Amino acid sequence: MKKKYEVRHIVTAVASIPVYKINGKTEAYKLAAKDGWGTVYRDENNALVCDEDTSASLYTKNGGYFGIFPYEEINVKEMPKQAACAAIIYSDSCGYSIWAEDFNKIHIFVTYDVNGLIDSYRVEYGEDAQLCDGETEIRFEDLYQQPEGDWKETYRAEIPGTVEYQHKQEAARIAETVGVTWMDADQQEQFRRICNLIDKIKSGRDFYHIINKINNNYELDVINAAREYKKCFNSAQYEQPEEAGHMEELREFYRKYGDVTEMDEVPSAGTLVAVAVDIHSPPLQLPPAYP
Repeated sequence: MKKKYEVRHIVTAVASIPVYKINGKTEAYKLAAKDGWGTVYRDENNALVCDEDTSASLYTKNGGYFGIFPYEEINVKEMPKQAACAAIIYSDSCGYSIWAEDFNKIHIFVTYDVNGLIDSYRVEYGEDAQLCDGETEIRFEDLYQQPEGDWKETYRAEIPGTVEYQHKQEAARIAETVGVTWMDADQQEQFRRICNLIDKIKSGRDFYHIINKINNNYELDVINAAREYKKCFNSAQYEQPEEAGHMEELREFYRKYGDVTEMDEVPSAGTLVAVAVDIHSPPLQLPPAYP
């Protein structure tokens, strides 16, 4: 059975943009021109309008063109019928969907950055589509085929030049510097992210908000290692003078409704050791509940 679509990805330094090659004309036309399917919907006046994050280009067999764009009036009477279309290019905030009677007339023009990743891109149709300075034309099949099931896009961390690759290298360097040799690559990335989050703590309120987020999203052993490395002990070390009157109320709120417990106010045994050998660290005061 023929698949409804194939997908490849435009891989840039910061994101992977999917390009769907739709094999059915009906599906493509509905996506581009039918109410509620993708590009257009009916507003309160029953007028057909284009969603602000989408656009569609309908190319007809007689060489005509009809564009559907946000904030532009759609002349429904002039919109070509499905049978008249030779190609359809749909785009939204996620990527592209393309269909054509002859896919050889679909042109993908790109430029590359210094790492060989795609820097800019555009999708055109027709024999009159021309390259601009610095562009290269590639086929749909030349785009990156994401490994099946890799919905988290972990493959990006293996491609030099991507942000994820840079993060992986940075995480490995930090882990080596800190000496947490027990961490695997995923835990090293968690460690890097937790350290970055801790760096954003500027107040007692920040402490509870960010520690709550950390506790909800990362492994406990990695959290403890990052807090020891960053000497993130408790809310008191971040508390601002103007917060003094309501910090206890804030603590109780997060203990009751969040994922921050009283234990988050107490450093682990490893932290106590780290503080003890750091002559520049201020004396550590434990909460009264933990003498």
